[in-house]
Amino acid sequence: MMKHYIKGGNETKKGNKKQLPKPITIIINSVLPVILLLVAGFYFIPKASMYFQNNDVKGLDTNVQAVMFYNADCAHCQKVYPKIFWHNVLNFNHDDKQIQTINVQNVNNKHYVTDFAIQETPTFMKPNNPNMKLVSTDVKQINSFAETGASDQ
Repeated sequence: MMKHYIKGGNETKKGNKKQLPKPITIIINSVLPVILLLVAGFYFIPKASMYFQNNDVKGLDTNVQAVMFYNADCAHCQKVYPKIFWHNVLNFNHDDKQIQTINVQNVNNKHYVTDFAIQETPTFMKPNNPNMKLVSTDVKQINSFAETGASDQ
């Protein structure tokens, strides 16, 4: 009788091991990795773009709202670049809402510093009016600068 009781006790213990409900298991195994990937992408894609995408810019795009001259190692540029990157992603269908980005740290782009008298980074400039410049990391300031036409100032 005692053996039976112990055996029954062990079985009860096994049965008590809680398993997560199936939907939660699916979320942990399928959805969570996707969310983590998206979050990682949100932070790392702009960083990769900042260093590798804008290193040999052939010329200013005169159709864009503004141009951002930046240095990939500049802390202020690193702060603002992801915001500009995602702004451009969200407006990928509208050239007139884009902000062209040029890494002036790269040898191929160094001439822009002298061409447009860039003194610090990040510098935002109107592609059709090089005299209109803004040095800022404030997104509201940058947006209002970008949205202002050359005739408005």
